[in-house]
Amino acid sequence: MRRLTRPPTRRKKNETAIEQVWELKDRYELERGGADFRIARSNEDDFGNYSCALAGQAPEQRWAVRGRPHLKVPPNSNVVEGQKLKLTCKVVGKPYQRVVWSYTNSSEPNANFTDVLEALGGRVSLAASEQGVPDGTLLLDAAQRSDAGRYRCDASGAREPSVTTLRVKDMYAALWPFLGICAEVFVLCAIILIYEKRRTKPELDDSDTDNHDQ
Repeated sequence: MRRLTRPPTRRKKNETAIEQVWELKDRYELERGGADFRIARSNEDDFGNYSCALAGQAPEQRWAVRGRPHLKVPPNSNVVEGQKLKLTCKVVGKPYQRVVWSYTNSSEPNANFTDVLEALGGRVSLAASEQGVPDGTLLLDAAQRSDAGRYRCDASGAREPSVTTLRVKDMYAALWPFLGICAEVFVLCAIILIYEKRRTKPELDDSDTDNHDQ
């Protein structure tokens, strides 16, 4: 009885044979004679266009793999009034999706967020982050006290948006402690001066009495 052998399966990523893709080296497994392709622990660089086909046979099957974005901004942010504000939304999951920023000045959990460009007007601008995420960086030339609130970054297909709470500090906030220290030093010097004057006067009176007796 003649035994039929199954043709080997050819697999590619971005038109390159899987065996030649260095970032996949020693990270994948082929099971059931190559019918199953498994990656134990994927990372964001595994995105791309994959294909498979039986050697010498058509058609070739193709599919696209995209990472589900995970967004992150610090839970709390601070800026001094009048200074430049820069908020960056970090993204894990390629290809990077365009980030959408929104804003609310309410602390309520179910508060409605408004598009940041609409809420803050022309004072705010969006730019690609150093990571390369489109609109991943929010810039504000001169922060105002009214800019305090919650800022949210979101992206298409993301698990959930990420929110940071911005606090805008008074531009003179750092000056008040210094003025307080100066006031304390002034009061202390005044007390010492008054004390020294009162202590010196009796000594002068005693000196005048002694001279009179002589």
